Amino acid sequence: MAEHRSPLPNVMEFERKLDWFSKTDRPKAHVFDGLVTALQLQKGLGLHTLNATARQSFEVDGQRKPGAVLHCFLEGSTEAALAGKPMNLGRRQGDPVKLVLTSIGESQRFTRRSRPNEYVRKISIQMSHDWLDQNGLALPEKPKGGSIHRIEWVANIDEIRTLEQLALTPGFSTPVARLQAEAMSLGLVARCFEDFSEQPGAADLTAREQAQMRRIEEFACQPGPLPSLQQLAAEGGLSQSGLRRLIQATHGRSPLAHVRQLRLGLAREALEESRVSVEQAAALAGYGSAANFSTAFRRAFGTAPSKVRRLRNPN
Repeated sequence: MAEHRSPLPNVMEFERKLDWFSKTDRPKAHVFDGLVTALQLQKGLGLHTLNATARQSFEVDGQRKPGAVLHCFLEGSTEAALAGKPMNLGRRQGDPVKLVLTSIGESQRFTRRSRPNEYVRKISIQMSHDWLDQNGLALPEKPKGGSIHRIEWVANIDEIRTLEQLALTPGFSTPVARLQAEAMSLGLVARCFEDFSEQPGAADLTAREQAQMRRIEEFACQPGPLPSLQQLAAEGGLSQSGLRRLIQATHGRSPLAHVRQLRLGLAREALEESRVSVEQAAALAGYGSAANFSTAFRRAFGTAPSKVRRLRNPN
């Protein structure tokens, strides 16, 4: 078999502050010929690109953190396993380009092995649960009894163009290159979750689950800063993954997105029924900034909080 060499220059760019790519998982400079990059676009949102040929064997044996990863192999494949199960990632010549989303609720063992002369052109976008919650993105419910959820679909032409552009970029060290990488990555993530946006309505709950939801929502609506996932889960007597499943099945959104919607609803009621100021309504909704509150309010209700207050309180 002829050796496949990438025509691209050798570039290896790994950010030190990555919160999802450990130092032990990073290949040494002489392992690959081509482009190897990994960077943190936002806290909890990472991008890894590989467009290179392995000069020698390279192995990773570590822990993958909870969250989701969007994988795409434009060319080639690699031997990888999560929780001891083969991930079956790769693309054979002539096959369509696929996007694969894998998600886990708890840390799992991750292993990967690259063989000498193995050529891979791939993109990975990693999302922590906190990042997903902060952006109101809810993962599809995984099958019962499974620790890993996997969804795959065929990429469209626009997605392939974006993926190819990311794979061909020789590093993201300049501010413009980072912004472009972030915009392209967010576009791919948005497209991915677009298919998940049609969530089911409120599911039939058991008496126990109804009681848990009441406690969680009553706690979430108390004045003060927005509660954390840990606090919400503890109030409902649930694990964080159980909390996510319950609120997603009931309301079709993440816990933090649901809490924000509840608090914004309380703020709107206060503006409509009393003479609270916009600043006071912002504090009621858990926002420290009236400007940030106004932005979220307009996104949720299609109007500014000041207009709601003037409509109900013209004096």
